[in-house]
Amino acid sequence: MPSSEVEKFFKKYVLPPRGFFYRDIRQQIDSTLTAKTGSGLLIVLGLISYTEFMGRILLKNDGSYTKQFRSFFRLLGETYAGLLDNKEIDVYAFFRSGLIQSYLSGTCEIRMTDENAAAGIILQPDGNITFIIESYFNDFLNACRKLQDDLLRDPDVYLPF
Repeated sequence: MPSSEVEKFFKKYVLPPRGFFYRDIRQQIDSTLTAKTGSGLLIVLGLISYTEFMGRILLKNDGSYTKQFRSFFRLLGETYAGLLDNKEIDVYAFFRSGLIQSYLSGTCEIRMTDENAAAGIILQPDGNITFIIESYFNDFLNACRKLQDDLLRDPDVYLPF
């Protein structure tokens, strides 16, 4: 993708202030925080879907949805990479297939914010998951910026492997 197309894509679809993904999630967060209504679960589902989509961009449409998700999820940071490497949980299966069941059964807690959180997803000692929306959203945006910068420097930086 030429540099001009990379910039246009990220500006229109991904990053603040006008990117569709950014506005979509930011509006839901703001609405939930101010009106104390809304669904953190729907925000998480959106973030997870956007994570998978950005993996598709990273891998240039190569690989399965699982591979695409995991590739971009790893870009979110060391904590997220550690979750992928942890054999106790299949992150993709948990969030793409089991999130709703886990939320309803109480094994996944969703919080809007947590100033002390090191990342947006925390695997608790009892095996439960805590998802902190604001933290994950910030890590997601930072990973998107990194991907954009990398693609602007070298369009072939992420060759399918």
